Amino acid sequence: MARKAKSTKPAGATSKAPKKRLHSELENDDPNQQQTILPPEPCTPTKQTGGRSGAEVEYSAKKTRKRTSAPTTAPALRSPGLLSRSSHANTLSSRGLPPKAQKIIRENEADHQVENMLCANIPEILQQARPHDGARSELAIATSEYICADLEWRISKGPNQRVLRLRKRAKGKQPDTATSTTNDDSKLAALLSSMGIAAANESSAELEGKLAAEFSEFQPWVFLSASSGKQNERQSYPWIQHFHLYIAHLIRHYLGSVQYGENPATASPRLLLPYKRTDTKYKGSDDDTRADIGLVSRSVGANVAMVDGSAYYNEVFAVTEVKASSGPPRAASTADSGIDTSQLDGDTKQAFKQLFLYSRQVFAEQPDRRFMWGITICDNHIRACVLTSSGALASHEMDITTAKGRCDYIRLLVNWCLCDWHQLGFDPSVRYCEGERGNGHWEIDVPQMATGDAGMESAGSRYETQTYTITGACVAADHLFGRHTRCFVATPKQSTGNQGKVLIKDSWSYLGRHQVQERSGELGEIAFLTKINQMVDEHPEFAGTVPRLEDGGIVRLDVNGQLAIDSVETVLGDLCRHLPKHSSDYAYTHVRLAMTPVGMRLREVRSVAELVVVISDALQAHKAVLDHCQILHRDISENNIMFTRSGNNIHGMLIDFDNAVDANAARNRSGPVCTGTLPFMSVNNLRKAKVARTAVDDMESVLYLLIWLGVWGITTEHREQTRGKDRRVVNWSMDVETAIDSKCYTMSSKSNLNILLNEFYTPPVSKLGSTPQAQAERKSVIKEYNSLKQIIQKMRKAIFDNPNVPDNARGAEIKPSNDPSMPALNEGSIDDAVDEWALHLKGTSGTGNKQKPVDSFEERADPEVARRIHGDVVRLLKACADLIRSMS
Repeated sequence: MARKAKSTKPAGATSKAPKKRLHSELENDDPNQQQTILPPEPCTPTKQTGGRSGAEVEYSAKKTRKRTSAPTTAPALRSPGLLSRSSHANTLSSRGLPPKAQKIIRENEADHQVENMLCANIPEILQQARPHDGARSELAIATSEYICADLEWRISKGPNQRVLRLRKRAKGKQPDTATSTTNDDSKLAALLSSMGIAAANESSAELEGKLAAEFSEFQPWVFLSASSGKQNERQSYPWIQHFHLYIAHLIRHYLGSVQYGENPATASPRLLLPYKRTDTKYKGSDDDTRADIGLVSRSVGANVAMVDGSAYYNEVFAVTEVKASSGPPRAASTADSGIDTSQLDGDTKQAFKQLFLYSRQVFAEQPDRRFMWGITICDNHIRACVLTSSGALASHEMDITTAKGRCDYIRLLVNWCLCDWHQLGFDPSVRYCEGERGNGHWEIDVPQMATGDAGMESAGSRYETQTYTITGACVAADHLFGRHTRCFVATPKQSTGNQGKVLIKDSWSYLGRHQVQERSGELGEIAFLTKINQMVDEHPEFAGTVPRLEDGGIVRLDVNGQLAIDSVETVLGDLCRHLPKHSSDYAYTHVRLAMTPVGMRLREVRSVAELVVVISDALQAHKAVLDHCQILHRDISENNIMFTRSGNNIHGMLIDFDNAVDANAARNRSGPVCTGTLPFMSVNNLRKAKVARTAVDDMESVLYLLIWLGVWGITTEHREQTRGKDRRVVNWSMDVETAIDSKCYTMSSKSNLNILLNEFYTPPVSKLGSTPQAQAERKSVIKEYNSLKQIIQKMRKAIFDNPNVPDNARGAEIKPSNDPSMPALNEGSIDDAVDEWALHLKGTSGTGNKQKPVDSFEERADPEVARRIHGDVVRLLKACADLIRSMS
């Protein structure tokens, strides 16, 4: 990117209101009171590798700009800041990655997403913003036609002496008093009059002066041609900014008094204004990426000027990525509709890549964002893009140098100014309510439990919601595609009886559009929790070890007076056919749950002893859920095990069944599935092995989790001291192949595991001092971590070298069958051995009959083997936890 230009604030520029902070963290005056925090969404390697976890990110509830509820003023196209994330520019991420490594992973992920999650050249995508209401749709058409006519009239005058004259006037001389008499606004005026709408109290000469000044600034853009030569990216920034200001002037003049009703989300049109700062790092970003141009919403009566001050991800409506091509401007592409990205040129791909990087930040900072719009501009070519949980769809190229291209883009901008709130990607069921003395709060509507089968809503069930007041936010949806999980701590707005704090989980579940079975989430987390809660009622000893569902269901929206299920299919309609192949039968559906009890993050344990107790309780819950409900969790991670504290008593809790699956159905699955959180995923999961996922995969995840915590530190204080260190477990976060190689090598022998255990956290002497008491504390901490090492070695043996299972199910590598010609593996040289096996199986090494080697990982997927290993691991941890509790 080019260097950021120094900006000065002109008179009349729109200024940013000072940011007001609410509570930084959930405050708990009573140390014995239970708290609730749920995990961020899981990461799948194909979509979410390298995404940041919420475990190391502090969120705060803050309000940075008020959203008015007055019917005469439209709300800003943003959500007042509820989440604030610490910058990671100079810190270690929660997955052990330094900023440079995280940047590489995110960029590789964005490249993968552009290639696999994007479909371009879809003109119909522009119609997604067309107002649903008939009157507003008619008004949008008439307004667009008038603006297009006005612009074409100005362009018809040519770029010669008129340009110079207008630019001189724009620098401070008298405004041009000539009116655009060639452009007749009678049709628009007649429509406005029939609707009882009066134009703004602004003279034609005054309006013309503003329009002429804006046109003089952006007209070089519309006159670009092959003879213009190679363009500079920064050169086009003011062209784009003033083009949007030109549109905003006309919207404000003609539609400034339009009102539709009492709903503030649709009360009046809105203006889309550009930030004055370009190529800048936005507030709220957790990396150093710099967005080119941002569009924000303001009331239709606001002053039309660039928005001065800092740019904020929590208020931006759409981000525009600008690219200058390597050659002169070209004609618009005529490729077929619905092309994949292999047919896009390199500049366009790079623009989408940058747009994807910015958009993930928007989802993280705006708690009410369901989907979002984005814009890419490569020289004279504009594309609009819709980014949903299931994938991204982009429009055709709109060539700003042609009348059709200009009019297409103008229609889109006008539609954005007039359409409903939900059409812009926002969630009307999550709203900010203004309070007295400028204090406000967020409210969220949670569907009440229906009486349908297994907790899911029946077809004829009545849709009712319970409103909750949000008191804090603990998880942001910081992945571009996927579940977009957000978690809030809230209390019922109309509290009755002993109702207290609940945890609200808002996510997009991967449900089958045609109810196809044998897939992740086939019943949905609501159905799973309903079944689990019934189990807890019959076995009260497990109470508190799993969440209890209080309310929950599929979110519905009011779409032009009709309730509709909020899903990607509702957003895109028939355009879902253009989504990536893996999303064609499965689309994300918006689900919201309210749960108790409230738990604390795993990193808030105070010692290794407490960690062992919490993990043991969670594993007992895992076994009970599998034995009694036949539900396999499939996403054991640092964020999915919580705990509650009451006095000196601590109890672990297994949460987040969004990735769970019916174990019986999973056992019959033959297709590859890859789910979970990358650093903690089992080898079979990473390899997409064509065997059923079993409890052994989850036990592997527990083992990797304990190693992870041991290396980086159990507590927040310990993690601060390991920040920036070079550790081998970083390989578990880099990519799938690296993670597989590292885990196979580490688990292949006790000595190889010891190499990793030797990197466990050790308290530095400088932190504790040299006093006898400090030395004793240091020795105590080292002793605790040594105890954890012993537990981990025993777990490795129970999983990979269990004497109670067949020989073929032991080990952490591909083992030879009884064929004597098969080459043997060399201890400590996994990569070379695997390469040797690959050559042998292809017939280029050895002389045998190419018999398939026995895979110990796949052998452990046998139901009986999995049952034995699962039981041994749970008993091991329970014995340790019982000993700890007996000594406390």
